[in-house]
Amino acid sequence: MGFRLRRVPLAVLFVLWGWSAPVAPVAVAAAGGGGAGITGSIVDLTNVERGRAGRAPLRANDRLMRAAQLQAEQMASLGRMAHVLSDGPYPGPQDRLSAVGYRWRAYAENIAYGQSGPQDVTESWMTSAGHRANMLNTTYTELGTGYAVDSRGRPYFVQVFGTPMS
Repeated sequence: MGFRLRRVPLAVLFVLWGWSAPVAPVAVAAAGGGGAGITGSIVDLTNVERGRAGRAPLRANDRLMRAAQLQAEQMASLGRMAHVLSDGPYPGPQDRLSAVGYRWRAYAENIAYGQSGPQDVTESWMTSAGHRANMLNTTYTELGTGYAVDSRGRPYFVQVFGTPMS
């Protein structure tokens, strides 16, 4: 299962969050949602799965996109996958949500490592009971996704689900 980096259109942003890492990841985030780039595709594919299950689609949220991107970059820079990275600048999900100013009533996070792209990672999450439960949970109304590649070319994927404070 080789992973090959493809050229990405200029519509893609390189996200730098003002923190330095021991090994800089190659971070990629889609500009906006709407299907552009890897992160937009994950939003779209998640909503396809929700539709198949009779659930309402999730709205892409810019703050959740930034929180997910923070986690993807953090995992890539540290070279490991975990929801809590005590040696990272944003150790836990609540730290990331706070850093981007997302006021939540409920949240969840899915992470993955090594899949070949949006379709592969979405299928992987859907075959895992806990990840699938997050993706189909009707409590959540919004979604953010993140993607980064470490210096060895290993991809990291993140979904952050949220329900904002009213």
